[in-house]
Amino acid sequence: MLVCAIGLCLPDASYGAKGEKGRGGGSGGGPACKVVAETDIAVYTGTGTGPSSRLWAEALIDFWKTGNRQPGGVEKLNAPAGITWSGDGDVDYVTLTLSDFNACSADDFASLKLFVMPGGSAYEIQANLAAEGKSKMTSFLDAGGSFVGFCAGGYYATNGYFWKGDDGAPTATCENQFCLYQTAGTFSFNPATSNFTNHEWNGTSYHSNLLAYGPLANVFLEGPIEEIAGPWNSESTPDHPYDSHLLATDDGSMPYLRAVYWGGATENYIYSNNARWGRELAHFSTDEIGNNDLYFPQDAGALWALKTVETNRGGSLLISSAHIEASLFHTDAAFIDGGITECQQYNNYTYLLKTINRETGMSFTVPEYDMNCSSVREGEVKSTASLFPAGLAYLNAPRIGTGGGGGGGGGGDNPDTGFDRGDLGLFTLSGSANRPWSADAEAACVGPYAARAGHASGVDSLSLLHIAIPPGTTSVTYIYSYPEALDPGDDFHVILDNYRTVREYETGPGASCAVDTISTAGASALTFRCRSGGNQETCTIDDVRFNH
Repeated sequence: MLVCAIGLCLPDASYGAKGEKGRGGGSGGGPACKVVAETDIAVYTGTGTGPSSRLWAEALIDFWKTGNRQPGGVEKLNAPAGITWSGDGDVDYVTLTLSDFNACSADDFASLKLFVMPGGSAYEIQANLAAEGKSKMTSFLDAGGSFVGFCAGGYYATNGYFWKGDDGAPTATCENQFCLYQTAGTFSFNPATSNFTNHEWNGTSYHSNLLAYGPLANVFLEGPIEEIAGPWNSESTPDHPYDSHLLATDDGSMPYLRAVYWGGATENYIYSNNARWGRELAHFSTDEIGNNDLYFPQDAGALWALKTVETNRGGSLLISSAHIEASLFHTDAAFIDGGITECQQYNNYTYLLKTINRETGMSFTVPEYDMNCSSVREGEVKSTASLFPAGLAYLNAPRIGTGGGGGGGGGGDNPDTGFDRGDLGLFTLSGSANRPWSADAEAACVGPYAARAGHASGVDSLSLLHIAIPPGTTSVTYIYSYPEALDPGDDFHVILDNYRTVREYETGPGASCAVDTISTAGASALTFRCRSGGNQETCTIDDVRFNH
């Protein structure tokens, strides 16, 4: 049986044959739309979703309503030993097959608060919902609705994605090499040019109906992540093909979760390089607990597991790379346990429901965490060295750009910064410091280099790092770090036009690879200023991006 709980895979035929295009929804002659005025949430379970993924998405929302382990059951999740949840009976949801979806009009969806898109195959989802489905979803989001996409459901929401191998589209070239799939076309990697240069084989995009909604219109995702993608390596888990990984969350009362990963999206790993968008809510974390010692190649936060972005119409889009919604009790036979316990599933659900409530503005009641739940992984995980004897893909793979269709870049800095060449690129220096800004590999957050002033000995005097702001720039996004050792007598400032200080970072607990964006409307010059007096007092800037 084909397992389809991954980011991209072939669909399960039991939910309707590919190309099923029923119509109806109040226009006469067709089936009635299942979404009515009282419906709060719709979960798509039609063609393109994977067997486990659609079950998991339904189980999550049913738990919100009932607290049960699975739809139609009576036992509470996390019983009998742990904290349980009685549910909120006011949650009204429906599941929609492809025929059900097609039976609804954009007006039918207008009353919904949330649309949930499970994992499976982003290609099959967009191909079957087609242009009409994309139009319905856009209208729904423009009316203030919110969207949650798990794994392939997240890929579907964006303008495209990088994928190493066939994702189901009828493009023979992409079966054996890396491709960029996007609304504008399919582009295969051309080794001769070290770029994506080959255009769509038949002149038509196979992925033209990816949602690419509003703030995600220029976002390109990437997957899978080899080093944490247990299923993509046959020996990553000796007991079953799934694996769980530790997530760090934005919720201080439950800072760590353990969730299943199966080919979900990320950014800035090897191939993609988007301008920063949205807010990170959870990221994959180096796991020092118990027996999980898989290696994470980037600093904390670089590989996000959950992000959100506002629709600008009153709603939100949430994209989950990990299967935080994975269920032990509502799944197809291939899943087994995925390395999580029932208590961990309960806390995953609790975190998701709290987050969805907050991000979408809904006000349903939510469960409370089980604080006695362990974060230790179930089962065994082999060492990184035994799993990847030839080295990690992050370290070995070439950094390549998107070429023929735009969007993204080569996994390093914006071309205007040039740090990843090992120098300061278009930046210029001033000031009299003996330890001024310079390219520094040890300080890098994204790519092989960052710019750092001070190094191990602090910055003995003022060092200024300048660059001209390109015309048409509206904002600048960058990553910054500084140690706790900085104090009010030191300087770590961001300055526009040589006089206007817009950020001061030298106080507080410090930062490690934090992201910030400043408005640059009307400004022509950007400066990063650093000065300190003591050991280990440093300033770091990385991944500077000029947004238009």
